[in-house]
Amino acid sequence: MTPLSRRTFLGSSAALLASSYARVYGANERIQIGTIGVGGRGTSVTREALKNNHDIVAMCDVAGFRMDRFAKVITDAKQAKPTPYSDHRKLLEHKNLDAVIIATPDHHHRDVLIATMQAGKDAYTEKPLSKTIEEGKEMVAAVRKTKAIVQVGNQRHSGPHWMKAREIVQSKDFGDIVWVKVWDCRNWVKADPFAPPKHFDEAARNSLDWNAFLGKAPKRDFDATRYWSWRWYWDYAGGLMTDIGAHQIDIVQWLGGVDAPKSVVANGGVYHFKHWETPDVVHGVWDYGKFVATFAVEFVNGADGVGCAFYGTKKTLIADADKEIRIYDTIDKITPETKPIDSWASRNETDFHVKNWLDCVKSRKEPNSPIELGHRVITAAHLANMSYRQGKKIFWNAETERVVGG
Repeated sequence: MTPLSRRTFLGSSAALLASSYARVYGANERIQIGTIGVGGRGTSVTREALKNNHDIVAMCDVAGFRMDRFAKVITDAKQAKPTPYSDHRKLLEHKNLDAVIIATPDHHHRDVLIATMQAGKDAYTEKPLSKTIEEGKEMVAAVRKTKAIVQVGNQRHSGPHWMKAREIVQSKDFGDIVWVKVWDCRNWVKADPFAPPKHFDEAARNSLDWNAFLGKAPKRDFDATRYWSWRWYWDYAGGLMTDIGAHQIDIVQWLGGVDAPKSVVANGGVYHFKHWETPDVVHGVWDYGKFVATFAVEFVNGADGVGCAFYGTKKTLIADADKEIRIYDTIDKITPETKPIDSWASRNETDFHVKNWLDCVKSRKEPNSPIELGHRVITAAHLANMSYRQGKKIFWNAETERVVGG
């Protein structure tokens, strides 16, 4: 547990429990927040904190040009420019800091979250929680040695539209779930939002600490595509399976009432985006004992959009994630003439999720997506990547958190 030893961490944690984590907030008191990783997602989450009238007092990134852009977002919101840091450990020493938003590339999540726990701060850490299952175990242990409020960015867990869906799927009227299907299909052929942008000029490049970006990943010469498209390289992330699976597998396990699969198998490949290492089309199949779940994800063709379907022995639920959720009182073929017995709107849940975290920082209640939930969801995705890379079915023991065959 670098840079502190386990003994130092345990000793420092005891002192922190009596200070930072024991703080009681006034009803109108503003939380003092620092953002670590101020790219697109870090900025989006921070905007929600601003909307909830809290203060952004510090920012950290390995790229100066990102901090320049982020600072303008904060000053445009009529707040003072956040104090800039290039090292997250220095940000965690910022005076009167209460909490942090962690939105770094995936391969930094473990070290930043553990350092945050050592520093006695609450945290919102973006999904996917970890880069490996072992990292996830370490992160769960580090959080539970404290009384920190940690929300993992599986934001669908805060959507009231999904809460209603879960009540229906878990009811006797729905019958037994036999199959769950989730999918995320997008068209990035026309335009790749993670390609190096035109504004990434020489000045921006010179503001980037490439070695700090790499961190513990293998050392390489600078590569602009790797920097902007890090999600699709095994050194830094798990590709579509972890990046998108963090949401879709959450829906499977939450609405399905299960915590972990018994086995996983995945297939796919790099069929279009030749600079990707991780597959641009990948399908997974999870056996949860009670039902089977399938997940299809690809960014080459967006015809099917994003959604899920739960098939029960009495009813069927079908959702367009960005539009609506529908319930059908049938297990027969659904035709254009088949009318749903109920339907309601579905939308992005980031605002609900960030507000839930901020409310919990004040109340000290457990947030909607605690550390264990984030770990369980991404473990299922990691197992699928393991199957894909090893070319075999993977069997999992959830009690011991070990692969037991394949």
